[in-house]
Amino acid sequence: MSYSRSYSATISGVARGSVSYPASEHGGSTSVSLSWSEPVYVNIHVDTSSFDHGVMTLKGHVDGLTGAMVATEAAQIAQKACSASSISQSVSAGFFTLIRSELTQQMVALRSRVDSLFLKLNEMKAACLRIQQSMKQDYERITDRYSKIFEELDRELAMRITALDRPSYTILREIAEQNRRSINSTLSTVPTIFAAENARAQSVAQAGSLRSEMNALLQDAVAYLVAEKNTSRDLRAMLSDEANASGTCFLPVLYIKADETDPSAAERVFFPPLPDSVATKTGFKEGIKERFRHPGLLWNPQAIESRAQIERFLIPLVDSIQTSAQDRDARVRHRILQLWNARLLQTLPL
Repeated sequence: MSYSRSYSATISGVARGSVSYPASEHGGSTSVSLSWSEPVYVNIHVDTSSFDHGVMTLKGHVDGLTGAMVATEAAQIAQKACSASSISQSVSAGFFTLIRSELTQQMVALRSRVDSLFLKLNEMKAACLRIQQSMKQDYERITDRYSKIFEELDRELAMRITALDRPSYTILREIAEQNRRSINSTLSTVPTIFAAENARAQSVAQAGSLRSEMNALLQDAVAYLVAEKNTSRDLRAMLSDEANASGTCFLPVLYIKADETDPSAAERVFFPPLPDSVATKTGFKEGIKERFRHPGLLWNPQAIESRAQIERFLIPLVDSIQTSAQDRDARVRHRILQLWNARLLQTLPL
């Protein structure tokens, strides 16, 4: 659109020149300078009517072109959608037709194969039944033959055992006859004689059983008395006042010595709660360490039975290690068992 602008400025300068003057007394010329200034006003008017008209005309053409392109794109998209739908329907129909045809062909092929397999299976079933019947007959025939052989072997074995143990069988028959005589005999004195014999035999058997039970009872009593005597002797030894009078007391001590550069860190002694009379004694720990440092100590490998007894209590204690850090617990348990299995312990004889 058209617009106007106004500008104002002041211009100035110095004018220099020479002036001649007429002769009066002497006459001559001189130079003169004059300063001057002048305000200037400028008004500018820019007419953009023709440019604005051209812009509006171009805008109309552009809008028309935009509408035409939008309509063309919409028509193209609709045509593409219609073509895509038609293509999709054609492809889907063709795919399902192809699959249906393939499935039909496979079903026909499988049906013919299944029918042939059914015929073959029926033939195999009939063959198996024939084989089963034949095997059944063969089994019955072989069973009869071997049954007769084993019966003959049993009879022969019974005859040979009877021949080898004839005295035993003879005694058995005589004993059976004697037993039956006490029942079948009509003599009045025979049952009385056999009753006396049976009573004596019964009394002898009962006496032998009673002696055996008494012998076992006496052996158990002897073992109990020996154990009681040993326990009493151990209790008297533990409760004796002589040990207290000598000033000697026994307590478990854990002595640890490691191969380190610092001797104070490599040697340690651990005690259970000590009595006051022992805990306050000066140089008690150093005395224990000196006893373990003695070069004449005879260290013996730990017995397998003692190691097994310790493992019965050690392994449950190791398994019971439970904290919030499970990975650390697993490493600690593994390290403890690794150290335990690395080397056989050594002990001092009592």
